[in-house]
Amino acid sequence: MSTDKGTPVESLETWLLNKPFWEQYVWKLNLENESLTDEDVDLCYKYLSEYLGLIDPVPGTKPEISFKNEIFTDTVNTEDASDSCPQKKKIIEVKDFFDVNAISGSCSIKLGSNLTLIYGENGSGKSGVSRLLCNACFSRGEREILPNVKVASIPEPQAKATFVINDGSGSTQDIEYSLGDNIDDLKCFSVFDSESVLIHLDQSNNVNFTPAQIKIFDKVAETISKIEEKLLNEKNEKKMDNPFTSMFLSDDATSDTALFCKGISASTEVADFLKHANFNTAIDEPKIADLIKQIDEKKKLDITKKKAQLASDRQNLTALKSTLQSTIDRFTEVKRDFINKIISDIAEKKKIVETLSIQSFNDGVIKTIGSLEWKALITTAKAFYDNEKVANENTELDHCILCHQELSSNAKILFQKYWQFLESKAEAELVVLISQQKTALENLKSAKTLYPKFLATDAGVKILNEENSTYLSELKVQFSTVSDVLNDWIDKLEKSDPVSTESVPTINLEKITEIINAKTTEESKLVDPSVEIATLTAKLNSLKHRKEVTTVKDAALEYLSFLKWSSKTGSVSFSGIKMAITKKRTESFLVRVGNSYRGVFNQELASLGCDFNLVMNTSGERGNTVKEYRLDFAEDYNPSQILSEGEQNACSLADFLTEIQLDNKNCGIIFDDPVTSLDHKRKDKIAERLTKEADQRQVLILTHDMVFMSQLVKYANKFNIPFGAHWMKKVDGIPGCVEDNASPKLATLANLKTKAQEAVKDFNTLDSTTQEIHLGSAFDYLRSACEALIEEVLFAGTIQRYDDHIKVQNLEEVVFDKDLALKITDLHGRVSGFLLAHNRSDLQRENIPQLSDFESFQKEFNELETSLRGSLKTARSERSQRKEEKVTAQAGW
Repeated sequence: MSTDKGTPVESLETWLLNKPFWEQYVWKLNLENESLTDEDVDLCYKYLSEYLGLIDPVPGTKPEISFKNEIFTDTVNTEDASDSCPQKKKIIEVKDFFDVNAISGSCSIKLGSNLTLIYGENGSGKSGVSRLLCNACFSRGEREILPNVKVASIPEPQAKATFVINDGSGSTQDIEYSLGDNIDDLKCFSVFDSESVLIHLDQSNNVNFTPAQIKIFDKVAETISKIEEKLLNEKNEKKMDNPFTSMFLSDDATSDTALFCKGISASTEVADFLKHANFNTAIDEPKIADLIKQIDEKKKLDITKKKAQLASDRQNLTALKSTLQSTIDRFTEVKRDFINKIISDIAEKKKIVETLSIQSFNDGVIKTIGSLEWKALITTAKAFYDNEKVANENTELDHCILCHQELSSNAKILFQKYWQFLESKAEAELVVLISQQKTALENLKSAKTLYPKFLATDAGVKILNEENSTYLSELKVQFSTVSDVLNDWIDKLEKSDPVSTESVPTINLEKITEIINAKTTEESKLVDPSVEIATLTAKLNSLKHRKEVTTVKDAALEYLSFLKWSSKTGSVSFSGIKMAITKKRTESFLVRVGNSYRGVFNQELASLGCDFNLVMNTSGERGNTVKEYRLDFAEDYNPSQILSEGEQNACSLADFLTEIQLDNKNCGIIFDDPVTSLDHKRKDKIAERLTKEADQRQVLILTHDMVFMSQLVKYANKFNIPFGAHWMKKVDGIPGCVEDNASPKLATLANLKTKAQEAVKDFNTLDSTTQEIHLGSAFDYLRSACEALIEEVLFAGTIQRYDDHIKVQNLEEVVFDKDLALKITDLHGRVSGFLLAHNRSDLQRENIPQLSDFESFQKEFNELETSLRGSLKTARSERSQRKEEKVTAQAGW
């Protein structure tokens, strides 16, 4: 990992000298004291209040402040004894699982003091346990925990478990954990799983440990927050409500006083305000009364209403005149002549129609004269006659066009009458004239229905009566006469007699026009007082508003005082101060912690076989230091976009291990399948690294990888790290069933020897049947130990059953001693004869194995192991000697 290019960092001493006295004093107290008292914070607050001008200068001489020799800027070791945990807490057991996926409630995870391994196949419940541990302990990101979806759960499921914790002194306590709890004792343990990989690698993460030299920033930030809280509390105590909030809400609140009070602020001068709060009752109350009187008088004139009334009168008179005029216009000479002409024309047309009537052709010979067929016949005959006449060069015909008989003079006269009847329009014209007569009659009758009645309730009549009642009486008489004329015309028109206008009186309607004109003139002379009323109202409102303001003068002055006080507090930006502290904290972190973090991270990368450079960038965020990584050759991309899945896993694991090494409060680490997508080489490196870490703190590893399990056990044995290995299974479809000390990789030499010894523990207290079973188990374990002796000691781990390659170099350590090999074979065969796996003969049943037989075999086994290990030690020594002599410099791996 490359080191970031440094930039000149201003020393804390120089940085603080540019701060105001109150802020320097906060730093001085925090540097000199482990914690501050309430009195200390109060004094800091007083110095701030003095600085803001909120109070008079604090009495007494201010202390001199110097930061020389108190703040160091050189790089120091981030290890701090005050932060260390000499007696680390340990998790003894996790049990009583409830609503954690489908995990059995009887699930129990027992942890040793160093390394604990949990092996389980997919679906055995490891992930559910891991998710609970991620939420209860510290981990990057959150993990969702579902209840057992196969069964009905409680209305609001809540994942729970019990943690048995050893506090380091030997005493234990049960911690009841429910999902969402934040328990400090559990946060001392960190979890790494597949979800953590990209979070560690790509995201910005808070650094969860703080050296004492950096904690001064956190202490100061905390003190600043307390001072900010005190200022906020005082502001709330002093806070005054604006007395004008609900005073000037109406639309007419536009006086100078109203506008002034609406815009009152911290910059408002008291003297300016008092100009608007100077209402004098003795002087100003009479002014208000006089203005109210003037306004009322103006309003009583009600010019607008008068204008509206005059306009309405004109409209009603105009309507009356129009009605009367339309009545008069019905009896003009023109109308008379029109009606008389209709009557005259009707009489004339009737004579013509009678002369050429259909009945004039009725001589009694033909009964259907006048029918449609008759008219069609003579119409066709006339057309035939005209065509024939043209064909005869326009010569009158002497013969009948139908019977071809010569026409007599009477017959010719008859045909001529036929043709004259067809050409005559008198009948059609008579119909039109009669229709006109009917229309004229209906119009006269309609006029009678709508005839002016001069009712007293009629608007126009009422106005005319008020203006000129005599003239109205004349009109009533005149129109009464016209009414008689109307009746006469109706009667004569019905009889088709001519009408006369001799009795129609001359009616003059101009007097109505004169009244209309007079009202128009009157309206034009009316002056609208609304402008004057508005002016008087403005003066009145100004006095009223001054009166209202004067009644709340004292409260307004207090409010104005609060605004000015509050405005002064705005000159300090607590958020800006905290941001500056965060920035300086980050700079100091880079100086004090950054290099150490990089160094440890580099070491971890190397130990995990990562040979690429990651750049660690740091920044401040809300009082914390935040770090993130970028590849030095691709800083515009997230590392996950460049690295393989296996490389991502290894780098994230390196960051996780760096964090827990530098965090002295960490008591243990937990891994859930940390070698996913890794090859066997890196698995081996991780197994070695995690096993070594178990010598420093408690380590729990959950895995389904048999090879990784084998490698962990190998290194635990190699480094003499105590470990326990359990097997998590799914039993009857229920996951989370743990079989203690029963992992597939517990078949190691050391473990098998222990199991053999444990099988005959308290042997003499057992009944004979149980003794036989336990002794058979002891022989079984001892026989298996013979096989492990071959793998681990005789062949020096050259070939391992759970490894995928042969370690050729280990052949140099193999004990090439045939006698020892034969002794192992002989011992293995003789022990096999005592196993319960074989069906014993009757003779053997009479001579059942005794404890002494087992002890004899055990002694022989221990002597054989001692010989083998002695030979192994000699072989290793010889190998080392050859190595120094470079005899095997080109040997395989």
